[in-house]
Amino acid sequence: MIIATAGHVDHGKTALISALTGQQTDRTAEEQRRGMSIELGYAFLPQASGRSIDFVDVPGHEKFMRTLLAGVASVDALMLIVAADDGVMPQTLEHIALMGLLNIQKIVVVITKNALASPQQVSAIEQDVLARVRKEGCPAPASFSVDSLTGSGIDALRVQLAQWAAKAEPVDGTGPARLIIDRHFSQPGLGSIVTGTVLSGHIAPGDSLQLSDTGASLRVRGIQVHHQTTSQAFGGQRCALNVSGDLAGVSVGRGSQLLASGTWGPTSRFDARVRLLDDKVRGAVQLHIGSAVVNARMVPLKGLAAPTGEIYGQWILDQPLCCFQGDRFIIRDPAARRLLGSGLVIDPFAPQRGRQKAGRLAVLTALDQSDTAQALECMLVALPDGVDLHRFMLSRRIDQLPEITGDTLQIGQWLCRRPNLDALSERLTATINQHHQSHPDRMGPTRSQLARVLDLSPDSRLLAAAVRSCLDANALRQTGPCLYIPTHEAKPDAESLAVLERVMPQFASCTPRPPVIGELVEQLQVDKSELIHWLDRLCTLGLLVFISRNRYLLPAAAEQLLDSARYLAKRQSDGRFSTADFRDHSGIGRNHSVAVLEYFDRAGLTRQAGSMRMLR
Repeated sequence: MIIATAGHVDHGKTALISALTGQQTDRTAEEQRRGMSIELGYAFLPQASGRSIDFVDVPGHEKFMRTLLAGVASVDALMLIVAADDGVMPQTLEHIALMGLLNIQKIVVVITKNALASPQQVSAIEQDVLARVRKEGCPAPASFSVDSLTGSGIDALRVQLAQWAAKAEPVDGTGPARLIIDRHFSQPGLGSIVTGTVLSGHIAPGDSLQLSDTGASLRVRGIQVHHQTTSQAFGGQRCALNVSGDLAGVSVGRGSQLLASGTWGPTSRFDARVRLLDDKVRGAVQLHIGSAVVNARMVPLKGLAAPTGEIYGQWILDQPLCCFQGDRFIIRDPAARRLLGSGLVIDPFAPQRGRQKAGRLAVLTALDQSDTAQALECMLVALPDGVDLHRFMLSRRIDQLPEITGDTLQIGQWLCRRPNLDALSERLTATINQHHQSHPDRMGPTRSQLARVLDLSPDSRLLAAAVRSCLDANALRQTGPCLYIPTHEAKPDAESLAVLERVMPQFASCTPRPPVIGELVEQLQVDKSELIHWLDRLCTLGLLVFISRNRYLLPAAAEQLLDSARYLAKRQSDGRFSTADFRDHSGIGRNHSVAVLEYFDRAGLTRQAGSMRMLR
């Protein structure tokens, strides 16, 4: 269990931690000289059960509000500390507001320095603080009056904290590991050390974790919890990790994270549900999320009803960071030094376009479900085209899908309702039949043409699955990019067939590489514009495939190159291959390879995945 302090400067937070644990949290010479906390301090209190309470001591001065926000970012409970000789002060009020914004459920009010005030004064201050805390909507807190120097009341407070720790539910250690870093330093003989809080999962020596700043892979060499070497660190624990890996030129520290391999997903915009203390957020503000601080601006999402007192908004960040569904953040105006509100991340990978459309808002409503199974069910309703499971699982940091009801079909990392697929397959064959009747001279429509007629996105996964299903069932056939009913025979005009017969030897001689248009012009003794006109005509009839400007292929050659892409995809466990891989395997050269792969992308046969490609 992790407990943070909060309260005005010089109200005895550090002295209280020392009285509870016997440990001094002010480590630096500057802190000890000035007698005040500047950086986050840490201590722990062992329990009879073998578990322990970790304390995060935060500075109380308003100049160090940024540090305080980093300290309370991932705690289970909070001790609000008010000195009996001062009472409620400006930072006390800000910290009380912060507790409400962070929705902290376990709060204890501690009136310190009770030897410096009368019992009546202590009681009055205590009742005042409790009333203010309840006004923020926080659960009714426990309260204690103590004196850290004499030890008065310390034992009773320690018993209360021990009861909390005994009843605290352990953090689920089955999910992907995630550690919020607060410090990074080098230690002679060991190398790089990072300290922080494990938010989820578990970490063991030998694990490879990704650094949120760059995605670099770091290997865990050793772990310490409370200065003791251990074999594992679990969610809800603070720990120190000895790591190795490429940290050259990377400023690792507060704001950085270590994430289980494969769960690294930086974003520059996310959708969130927001509670504001003022009516609006104007211009750039600071977001405190995890232990990170980033400048951002918000675009309100209109037309979407939120719980009372909250709104939905899309946050555009000045720099990318890793965040996930359910992460809570604080909104602050750094110039005015005041809190503006808080928020909860709903979709960490929000789209830039169409964010106000009804369909997108329906998706956001579906994602704003705390229950993962219910969220996925609602997503399938909001997205008839199906759900990208990789993105869904990454955003919610899960490594297993929940059980869902209804007839569904999963293809790789994509899930859809089977009735939606069956209905689209029927529409697909009907549309192609209609095309044959209207254009008997043509081989058949391309996938992109079908997408336009069916009012679907060219990238529709449901359309791709419907095409694949029809091909597998022999309800459709494909030659090059053209799809057609098996019984259909294209009847091109005699003039087009004559042109095809003239160019066929040149195409066949260089297959699978496209012929050079200049060489065709010279060999056939025709005008270039006339040749291009006829080649385009042959593409319309499905007798040639248009790759790009001045690049054409026979359908059989296009299929041969697609087979090369299929081979490369199957050879890799993640199904990804590079342009260089395709060039080397196909033997058609780099420029032709780039053009052919871009054609495959347009035709819906492949898609880009960063600098790599994979089959759709």
